[in-house]
Amino acid sequence: MEQPTKELQVPAAIYELAEEIANETNGTAESVLVEGLAMLFSPAPENLEDPDKLSGFSDEQLWMIVQQRLTPKQESRVRELADRGNRGELNNLEITEIESWVARVDHQMLLRSRALLLLKRRGHDIDQYFETAI
Repeated sequence: MEQPTKELQVPAAIYELAEEIANETNGTAESVLVEGLAMLFSPAPENLEDPDKLSGFSDEQLWMIVQQRLTPKQESRVRELADRGNRGELNNLEITEIESWVARVDHQMLLRSRALLLLKRRGHDIDQYFETAI
């Protein structure tokens, strides 16, 4: 069953970059854009269980993983649970939820670290990430 789609206006420069990536990976510009958006907006990167699989990712995909963050709503929920947990106010369901969030954030950190290592090995200046992340 095909998923419903929406039309999106993409600046020419971005589309041309997607075409370049597609040419290198034998894909299409559309698939590169959809994959990039899915990575950027996916609820969690835990669908990538093995960080070693990142070695097959393009540099652009690795940078997307490096930049991936929780949404403000998710960050707020984690902060709320952590604050309540520090006060000993969590019920069993909330304890399970905060444990899940901690595992997710730890996994994101592992993926981000692995992606940065690969980018450095590929000759990228990863110091720019640390300068903008502060």
